[in-house]
Amino acid sequence: MKNKILLTVLSLIISLVFLGSSCGPKPPEPSEDLLPIPLSVTDIDRNKYNVKRFGKMLWMTENLRVTRYDTESPHYGDTIAVATYQHAVNTDKPYYINAQNFEEAPYTDNLTEEIRNSLGLLYNWSAAAGVEQNSNTVKDSIQGICPNGWRLPRVKDLDSLYKYLDDKETAGTQLKSLYGWHTLTGSGTNESGLNCYPAGTAANSFVSLMGQMSLFWTSTGQIGNTIRVGALILSYDQENAETVYVNKLQANSIRCVMDITNKYKQ
Repeated sequence: MKNKILLTVLSLIISLVFLGSSCGPKPPEPSEDLLPIPLSVTDIDRNKYNVKRFGKMLWMTENLRVTRYDTESPHYGDTIAVATYQHAVNTDKPYYINAQNFEEAPYTDNLTEEIRNSLGLLYNWSAAAGVEQNSNTVKDSIQGICPNGWRLPRVKDLDSLYKYLDDKETAGTQLKSLYGWHTLTGSGTNESGLNCYPAGTAANSFVSLMGQMSLFWTSTGQIGNTIRVGALILSYDQENAETVYVNKLQANSIRCVMDITNKYKQ
């Protein structure tokens, strides 16, 4: 008799628990309208780039190499001029450089053909940001030459990236590629997955520091100085990643970023 009563009580408890759970609020089901987070991005020239997620942001893992503005840009249809030996690279007119075409570029033995093809193009800030000639306007968030849905990173995006890499003082080593730097000891571990190659920079009408340094544009201007913009700099002889403000007339590499908003599956 006692066993029957105990079974009845247990059955009642289980029924109440089940009833309570079935009547309670259900977790929201993911909407079928949400977009998957992309694993790559393709620019208007049909170049494809792999990407890496850091929190709420995606970063390209390759240097940009597009020569036209995408369809959502105010400059859609414009092709950026390519700098030649006759085209001074210290101008504010939009231009890009394929540094491999410049004999002055100091290639090293570590730069294989595959690595050279991964260096991308160098852009002056006017081309990177898609600003009008002689414009001193510096916006904090702009698409510029980036593919649709992507933008130039901001200085604060660099700060967030450094935090994901634990320590700014060693972030340079984690960002740099395993090969291609001036010396093997100057190469990195690529723990970040961003695989930053030393594409160098261009200023004063010549390309320099190929194999020794990388500089990446941001969209953040220096307060009180209309001719300088923030950039990430990596060097073969330093472990740290540094944010510096450089002249907009220089030509540097670009890594575009994308914000993971609520329209994407998390």
